[in-house]
This record gives sequence, C-alpha cells and structure tokens, in this order.
Amino acid sequence: MAQPLRLNRKIDLSAPARSYGEAGYAIVNAVLDAGSAQRLRDTAGACREWSLVTVIEGQHREFVSAEMERLDPARRTAFEALVAREARSGFCYLYDQLNIYERGRRGTLDDPGLAAAAALIASDAFIDLGRRLTSDPDIRFADCQLTRYRPGHFLTAHDDFAAGKDRSAAFVLNLTDDWCADFGGVLQLLDTTGDVRAGLTPRFNRLTLFKVPQPHAVSVVAPYAPGPRLAITGWFRRDPEPAI
Repeated sequence: MAQPLRLNRKIDLSAPARSYGEAGYAIVNAVLDAGSAQRLRDTAGACREWSLVTVIEGQHREFVSAEMERLDPARRTAFEALVAREARSGFCYLYDQLNIYERGRRGTLDDPGLAAAAALIASDAFIDLGRRLTSDPDIRFADCQLTRYRPGHFLTAHDDFAAGKDRSAAFVLNLTDDWCADFGGVLQLLDTTGDVRAGLTPRFNRLTLFKVPQPHAVSVVAPYAPGPRLAITGWFRRDPEPAI
C-alpha cells in the first residue's frame, strides 16, 4: 500500500478564491505537500498503461499507446493525417490518458501509487478544496484522469459542457518538473472572440481551476519539449455520483 497523498496544509486559498470569483479561474501553487507531489510525479512518470485518445470522423477513439508507437511509418502517417483533418474541421484532441477515477472506484488500479492518486481526488479534503475555491457548496464529488501530452499532442477549443454531467469547475493538477511556455501544453482560456485571455503554464505541483462552461484549449506540445506534460485532469461535479 502506497503512502497517502496529502494537500499542503499551509496554502492560503484567499487570493485564488478571489481570482476565481472575479476572473473565473484560479491558480494554487504547491497544492500538495512536497513529499506527496514528488511521489505522485514519480508514479505518473512510471505509468505504462496509457491509452491514446483522439477523434476520428467525429467519434472518440481509444488505442493502446504502446501499440501505436509500433506502427510502421506509412500507417502512422495515415493516422496522423486523419487526426489533422479532424483538428482543422472542429473539436479534436490527441493525448494519452488513464481513467484513474473509474478504475479506482472499481478497485482495478493495480499500481498502489495510482490508487493513492484516485483516493486523493475522492477525498473529503480535495472536495472541500474545490468548494472553497469556487464558493460552490453543491459540489459532491470529482472525477479525473491521468493525462500525458507528448510532442504533437493537443486539445482544441471547447467549453467542457457535457449533457448529464453537472460540472461546476474543471481542474488540472500539474506533475511535470521544469516546464515553460516555450514547450507548449499551455492551458489557454479563451474569450468570446477566440482570443487567449489567459495562458496558464503547467508548472509542477500547480493546481489550475476554471469555471464550466469556459472556452479553452491546450496548445500543441513542441517537438523539443524535454519530456511529456503529465497531469491529473478532471471536474468538480454537482450531480449525484454515478453508481458503479
């Protein structure tokens, strides 16, 4: 059993909560205690159970990431052309993910570190953090996935509205060391004209939070990025938690 992951008890939420109320988003640096952040970073970096997710012909598709890496060049080029065509025409994404929320609820997370991550997001402390930052007492639970953006990965503009899911706020818990905006993978909050009103760099142990619905995108990770952009991403939700 892995050591539990804990929030940083010394953080002051007054300024982030004020930012959320005024601008619709908040940044909380050093959100986990130092030891927890390092253990979670190491767990994410060692994960090997990734699914590559994207949109092809308007449909969500999932592939085993390791198998996609073994595609011959011709098939890889054809796949990338399909994804690029989708991205030019509308909503699209390309990144690796592991749904730790669903697997945690079903008890199928074999890795103790990932199980600890699922427990953190499900904890009363984390839900209370979401309520305090958003001033939304109706938040009931949070769901999440572990995400990995490698060079060429991206997420085009959308607003996170999902029918049947009463999402109050989206969150990103960043787990990558030494990242800068030049490497891409920047969370971009958009205004009504499509201009970027805020660009939030995925700094290590930073929690970013924004209201739903809110137009946003994640910029393409550069080919010269020193490694993948790792994060736990998810939503604080008001609707009853789905039955298993």
